[in-house]
Amino acid sequence: MAARGTLGKGFKGMLLTNPFFNVWVGEAYLFLFSNKGCDKLKRKKQRNKTKTLLLIVGIPVALILGLVLSGNLYIDSLLNKTIRSRKLTDEDAMINQEVLDQVKNHHIVNIALFGSDNARKAQWNDYEMERADATKIISLDFDAKKIKITSLQRDTLIWIPEPYNDYEKLNHAHWRGGPELAVKMLNYNFDLDITQYVGFSFEAFSHLVDLVGGVDFVLPEGLLSQMIYDIGAREENGVYHLNGEQTTYYCRIRETDDDFHRMDRQNEVILKIIEKLSKKNLIELMDIVNEMLPYIETNLTNNEIKNYVSSLLSFDLKHLDQFQIPSKGMDSIEKVIEYNGFSPIYMMENYEDLAKELHWNIYEDEDYQPSSTIIQLEQNIQREFGS
Repeated sequence: MAARGTLGKGFKGMLLTNPFFNVWVGEAYLFLFSNKGCDKLKRKKQRNKTKTLLLIVGIPVALILGLVLSGNLYIDSLLNKTIRSRKLTDEDAMINQEVLDQVKNHHIVNIALFGSDNARKAQWNDYEMERADATKIISLDFDAKKIKITSLQRDTLIWIPEPYNDYEKLNHAHWRGGPELAVKMLNYNFDLDITQYVGFSFEAFSHLVDLVGGVDFVLPEGLLSQMIYDIGAREENGVYHLNGEQTTYYCRIRETDDDFHRMDRQNEVILKIIEKLSKKNLIELMDIVNEMLPYIETNLTNNEIKNYVSSLLSFDLKHLDQFQIPSKGMDSIEKVIEYNGFSPIYMMENYEDLAKELHWNIYEDEDYQPSSTIIQLEQNIQREFGS
């Protein structure tokens, strides 16, 4: 992997060194000045002004054309460093037609985000993947020009569809069948329409924090601040500066509170990373992208990524809407159970309400009617685990 800073240097020298750029400039120049009529321009003195004008206009056009085409190829070469998996159709992802009928008038794209326990990158080719310690839904609202982040409680009792076909805790879907099965689980249990996902390991998360120079947190005195201090974080006037490894630890602590507070900490870190990235110049951002892409798995195509990034330029990135499902935290839990040797698993009070909450958060649809799949799921869970 290239050292930091080398990409920026290469990017600035791209015009001179990129063979695609040189080829396109040459072809554009020949196209402009070697067609029929060029011989006449040489023979006819009165057309010298026209030729001069063509030269003045043509060279910038050739340069711009070469830059655009070469730059596009350059960006593709970066994006090709990601770990790619297959595209999912609505049928593959088990998207319910009842759901599609209710959300079809919204210009919103939902993308699943999985933060995996994988210790090493490029490790998701094994059958038993690692648990998704963080499961979030990134909603790109193209009408309101804003991003919404919905965090899902990892220990929620859900049904994992085929080929697993059994009850489990939510974060185990990724473990049982990787991101594809986790996407099917989200659609089946929450009436979603997800076909796209992005996954990363916590090694990648730690590396990203280091690349942006670490993050700062104001922590009140207590067990949490003491635990952060004990792992070597620097403190000054109540502000703790954390590196990548320390930030990952901060995101995953469960001893001080519950998983709902941990989801809050994860979202807090995401916002701080975005804030740090917003202050980087283009060359610095390109360096970070170059470093991070090999850690990412996605089924998004290069064109989809470029189109989303282009659209985000018009979004309000300073204000991200954040939600949790269930929204009432521990008060949403009907009972704590053990199943297949795993505990705690949280059986929620009402699974239809979870789908309604989620659709209100994402689509602001207060009249959403859960699908027949959710209604049947609710009945099955109550019959299997209810009092």
